[in-house]
Amino acid sequence: MEIDRDRERLLRAFLSSPAIGRRRAGAEALGRYHQALVHRSHLRETGEIAGDNERLEFLGDRVLNLIVAEFVFRNYPGSEGELTARMEWTENRNLARAITAADIGFEDLILVGSRQEKTPGIIAGAFEAFVAALYLDVGLARTNAIIGRLMADEIRNFRTDRNYKKTLQEYLQKQDRSLPVYILEGRSGVPHQPRFTYTVSVEGEVIGRGSGRSKAEATQNAAHEALILLKGPHPG
Repeated sequence: MEIDRDRERLLRAFLSSPAIGRRRAGAEALGRYHQALVHRSHLRETGEIAGDNERLEFLGDRVLNLIVAEFVFRNYPGSEGELTARMEWTENRNLARAITAADIGFEDLILVGSRQEKTPGIIAGAFEAFVAALYLDVGLARTNAIIGRLMADEIRNFRTDRNYKKTLQEYLQKQDRSLPVYILEGRSGVPHQPRFTYTVSVEGEVIGRGSGRSKAEATQNAAHEALILLKGPHPG
C-alpha cells in the first residue's frame, strides 16, 4: 500500500513516540498501520482502491479482548461475573473514552470522509484495527506490553457499576412512569461483525437510540442516551 511522504512522517512519529515505542516498522507493517486508521467513509469519498480497516478491526477485537481478559484475570480475584463486568471496558463507548483520555493523538490519525464525524465506534474500531497491525508487526508479547503501558490505569479505574438500563428503570420508577421498552431498529454489518441499533421508548415516545456490536451494548447505549435526555450530560 503506497503512502505519501507526509502521511508516512506522521505515522512514523506516532509509532516512535514513547507511548508506542516502535521505531523500525518496515514498509509492509507501515502499510498495515495506515490501513488500520482508514475508515470506509474516507475511501468512498476519495475513490482510493486500498482497503479500509474492517478486516484488521475483526482481528484486533479478538487480540484486544485476549489482552484485557488476561490483565483482568491476573489482577482481580473476583467471580466470573465480576470479571465479565470489567470486560465491559472494551465496549466502544468505554474504549473510545480511554483512548481520548490517554492523550496520545491517536484520533487525529484516523482518516474519515469530510462529512463523517469521528464517533466513539469509529475511534474504537480504528484502535482495534491498530492493535491488529501491532500484533502482526511485533507479536503478542510486545503488543500486550504496549497496550498495558497505555491502558492499564484506565482498566484499573474503570467503574463496573455503569448499568444504564438499571439506572434508567430506577429513575422512571421514581417518577411514577412506565418501564422502558427496547425495540430492535436494525442490524447492519457483515455476518462476523454485526452491528445492532435499538431504540428505547417510554409510554410510546422514543427517548433514546443506541448502537453496538451486541444487543446488550446497543441497549445500554440507548439507555445512556435516554438518561442524558432526562437528566443531563452526566447521568451517572
